[in-house]
Amino acid sequence: MKNTHTSRFMKSNTKVILYHGSNQAVYQPRINKNVFTTDFGNGFYVTANRRQAEKWAKRKARYSGQPTLNRYVFDADQPDLKILVYQADIDWIKFVIQNRMNNIKDNSDIVIGPTADGKLFSVVNCWKHGNLDLDEALLKLKPSVYSEQYCFKTERALKDLTLIDKELVRWFPKLVKSNFISN
Repeated sequence: MKNTHTSRFMKSNTKVILYHGSNQAVYQPRINKNVFTTDFGNGFYVTANRRQAEKWAKRKARYSGQPTLNRYVFDADQPDLKILVYQADIDWIKFVIQNRMNNIKDNSDIVIGPTADGKLFSVVNCWKHGNLDLDEALLKLKPSVYSEQYCFKTERALKDLTLIDKELVRWFPKLVKSNFISN
């Protein structure tokens, strides 16, 4: 169910620790406006789940850089911010699909909700092509557990997100097999 009210972490005098996984340190978070097929549209994505952020860092570092975990504190005492909070339900699925199709404009400052995975898009694809009705699609998705993500969509929201520290994430990239002959 979508809520356009203050989320459970937005209480008076609340500081929230959030993580951003990248291939580099991100000292000044900014709204990424060049990515069109993300769950919640353009924005700066973070999570309260350290392991999820580490996975994001490793995925980004496959191509360049070092997997880096950036840790931020967010001053959640911001009653003037428009925050959308989603649960893993039909409203969330519709919002993600619309964003993935670059077919939505919203005026929220922050969107909070589950992180979509490959299973979601497989089920959504079946639903879009008429192979599943909506109830069947929801039943297939129900057992899934998704990490929560936070998408900061405006500069106004980002101003209270402060980098605490960063650290390199240990990882062991897959080795590329060589075609060589040993004697």
